[in-house]
Amino acid sequence: MHPAAGGNKYIYPHSNWLKETLREPFQLVEPSDTAYQDACARFEFLTSMIAMDAGDDFRAVPWAGEFFLDSTWGYDHNSLAATIEAELTDTWPLLTAGAFGGELPRAQKSLAALTEWKAKHGRGW
Repeated sequence: MHPAAGGNKYIYPHSNWLKETLREPFQLVEPSDTAYQDACARFEFLTSMIAMDAGDDFRAVPWAGEFFLDSTWGYDHNSLAATIEAELTDTWPLLTAGAFGGELPRAQKSLAALTEWKAKHGRGW
């Protein structure tokens, strides 16, 4: 689908393809490559949280993206997961916009479900 350089394979080819395809159109909005990559990882993370809010059935499956890589998800309190966890308050913009029914406990439950899913499946998915 989206071959890596040197004949290698991407772990999450759709994630890499989307990030590369959208880079040029978003160049004027975000000129920093680092900030753009961070925004892509955050998008995948938040999209996955919303997917996990679907419940305990077959629909509760996260976006399998590069944000799952330990280098992005992180090991400590300086990671993307920890950053989003710290942001979860009643005034979090996604909640005030209506995500998770505007309910903080639902957002927290979704983050916990995503964290649990990653622990069970990790990169093997």
